Amino acid sequence: MKNLLLLIAIISAGFASAQTTSSGGDLAGSGESTKFINAGKNGFATTFVNPKRPVIGTNYLFDDWKNKCVIVTNDNNKYVIRNVNLNIKRNTFEARIDGDSLFIFNFNNIDRFEIDKKSYKNYYWDDDNRVYQVIFESSEFTIIKGFKITEVVGSANPMLNRSRDKLIRKEFIFLKTKDGIVPFRLAKSKILKLFSDDEAKRQKLQDYVRTNNLSYKKENDVQQMLEFVQQSS
Repeated sequence: MKNLLLLIAIISAGFASAQTTSSGGDLAGSGESTKFINAGKNGFATTFVNPKRPVIGTNYLFDDWKNKCVIVTNDNNKYVIRNVNLNIKRNTFEARIDGDSLFIFNFNNIDRFEIDKKSYKNYYWDDDNRVYQVIFESSEFTIIKGFKITEVVGSANPMLNRSRDKLIRKEFIFLKTKDGIVPFRLAKSKILKLFSDDEAKRQKLQDYVRTNNLSYKKENDVQQMLEFVQQSS
């Protein structure tokens, strides 16, 4: 809590309740929809509440909130906060501080969030701010992973075998350069192309991959091989 109070002094953020509702919308993660109808001159309003529909899945990146997060500010100060999760739908990091109460962070004065040895940064591109996991970062290019929640609506039709709403987490790899952010695929040809103007680095990378039996398709292996080239240059 002490570190959280210190952070409040240097960044802008807000409190929210995990059970926040809004008129005419879905309750967070519940599938329950509330509609308000004004009766006009009769002087009363009627509220209709659709029954809750069971939901499988979550809008959050981590299934478990029990973790330790290191928040690194733009001036390289570090603060340790516990119970932090990424709300993929909102693109915000949130800390559970007291029961169902959440502290919602924005990226003002924050460079990155570090959780379980993985770094997360906010990038702006194509009129959109999104949080990405940084797989590899250099002065020339950065490989990042983005997240998206897809909602599959349940059906009462027994033939569909889909009685519940479902939230599905999806991941996408991107390449960030000075020209912007574009989709990227972890493959040998794509990774070697990143060093198309430096044959020595290409050969060094291929030798390292062969010697250590790494895969161009595996995220951790790609991180390892690119870091090797970066450190040995």
